[in-house]
Amino acid sequence: MPAETGRIAWHVITAELHTGMLTLAFASLVIRLAGVWVTTSNGVWRGLVRLADPTAFLAAIGGLLALIASIVTGLLYTWPVEVLLTSSVVLNKIATTAFATTFWTLFIVVRAFSGARLWDRARLRWLYFVLGTGGFLSLMLVGSTGGHLAGKRSMLDGVLHYLGVNTHLLFVVSRSAIYLTLSAVTLLVVAAAVRRAVRSRNLDRLAGAGAQAPAVPGAVPPRTP
Repeated sequence: MPAETGRIAWHVITAELHTGMLTLAFASLVIRLAGVWVTTSNGVWRGLVRLADPTAFLAAIGGLLALIASIVTGLLYTWPVEVLLTSSVVLNKIATTAFATTFWTLFIVVRAFSGARLWDRARLRWLYFVLGTGGFLSLMLVGSTGGHLAGKRSMLDGVLHYLGVNTHLLFVVSRSAIYLTLSAVTLLVVAAAVRRAVRSRNLDRLAGAGAQAPAVPGAVPPRTP
């Protein structure tokens, strides 16, 4: 096999890996979310729900690593960079890949910091689901533009054309939309940090007040064994 063909094969392999693993992560996420409301005594369903959360987390980690590897192999082994950056389809693929990478990174970070208890908190589990959905939809666009670059049709072409999305034309985002998005993200991050700091301070005050509370007259001290 020629060296160039072998190098391109690495990109194909990593692309297939991240597509399969991240699709598995999203499917597991949907099953786990459904398990919040669909409760049954069926052992198979309960087993699927129990395994769905760790499967989604681990598959997302593996898929993100494969996605990063796909980015590297795509830039190094497909076409020269100066050729890649002159194609509107390639630039669209880079943009959608950046979105997918961001969504899945945040997906993993939320799960890593919150743990399995996020499923007991409605807002957190919906945030988790939105991140996974955004990552999966971005991944579909990545695959669609990748199919066009390979000279093939995409199964999403009919849907995208119906929605008025043309992946052959350069996606353009207005400067005001960029500023609005960055401002919204910054406000959300600052609000989350402030809320966490206030909650931590309140917990410290409650703990200090409990430790300094005077003993009740006539109270019997606890017996020691």
